[in-house]
Amino acid sequence: MVLPLSGLLQMVLFGACLVRSAILRPFGDMISWIDAYLQARDSGQWLAYLWMPHNEHHLLLIRALTALDVGWLHASGLPFVVAATASLMLSAWLVLTAVRGDAAFAPPRRALAWLGPMVLLNNAAVADCAISINAVYPMALVFIVATVFLFDAQAEHTRHTPTRRALAFLTATLAGLCNGVGMVAWPVLLWSAWRGKARPGWLLTIALLGLAYGAIYLQGLPTAGHARLSEMFVFPHLAKMANYLLAYLGLPLSRAPGLQLPGRLFGALLLAACLLVVMRDAIAPRQPGRLHRLGIGLILAGLAAASLAVAGRVDLTENVAVPLRYVVMLAPLHIGLLMVALPWLANRAVTAQQQARLLAGACACAAFLLIFQVLAGRTVIAASDAILATLDRYDAGLREPGMTHVVFPDLAVADRVLKEVRK
Repeated sequence: MVLPLSGLLQMVLFGACLVRSAILRPFGDMISWIDAYLQARDSGQWLAYLWMPHNEHHLLLIRALTALDVGWLHASGLPFVVAATASLMLSAWLVLTAVRGDAAFAPPRRALAWLGPMVLLNNAAVADCAISINAVYPMALVFIVATVFLFDAQAEHTRHTPTRRALAFLTATLAGLCNGVGMVAWPVLLWSAWRGKARPGWLLTIALLGLAYGAIYLQGLPTAGHARLSEMFVFPHLAKMANYLLAYLGLPLSRAPGLQLPGRLFGALLLAACLLVVMRDAIAPRQPGRLHRLGIGLILAGLAAASLAVAGRVDLTENVAVPLRYVVMLAPLHIGLLMVALPWLANRAVTAQQQARLLAGACACAAFLLIFQVLAGRTVIAASDAILATLDRYDAGLREPGMTHVVFPDLAVADRVLKEVRK
């Protein structure tokens, strides 16, 4: 009972931190989203509005949520908080049911499945649910996870397999329409189909659909602000990219003051473990179990997301600064490694003494996650309070230079948009 109770306590702490740190006021990119909606409302060009790019992304589902929020809820941000939280909870449920349903986890080892949701529902991820503009990441995540789980059916020839895999194509499409990072679902699908011994027709279908979708998605996206190809492969830039990758993989430790180096070392260990597991899986002669295949799919999704972040964000600032909001997209790496390791450990815990040791180790991990939950929650709440204090000063009529980093880069645009919303 210890692990299920720890999982439930983790959820309670997550919910408490979310309620305490939620920011139900528009700021940042939300100003741009509202401005685009107001223009579409005046012009009536709704299709163009839905497909309008935002930086390097097509945010069709975000555009729809913005229309709901502004049209019905006066730009409160509540639909984004609800959608992001529901996405994260659904992802946790998918992981929990997948592990509990594996044959290696008969009672009492089935309680180990609670470690998956605990890894995902950490308070460092609260910022992606509490702030409307970060909702893109949990929403993309749930569609990526659903894509991996839906396509990998237990049996190739059941009558439900075509339906499940058609739904996987749909969720892969929706992942990219939440955020560009969702495009990683397509190469992961291809790997999962190949490793799961799917028929060649499935491989060809995934490749053609993925290429066609990628070509359509890239139309109209801006490319300015990134290093040219000839500049990317010089040593200083490669070193900066490597530094960014390790800092990304070391989140949230690499963001904590005084823990940048330990965070990067943790990121290096995580990278080495993921590459080792993937390479061993690729050359393994035996067909792996379903849980192992799901874990490899999630690891590949996490590695692909990290690669996209490095390629697209490393040159935005002079120094390496990885936002904490990316921590949600690291969850597939952590959970994937857990899904690969747990069956291996469970199958080797044969005697009662070995099973007791395994459960004791899992309880120790759960205790660590709960301690981290409290520490991370305090940090997230402090950051939320700082943003709210700036928004309070802005709403009171003060205009300070530092507000452009929180409210919006152009305060005159923010004034105009928020004035229109308040009418």
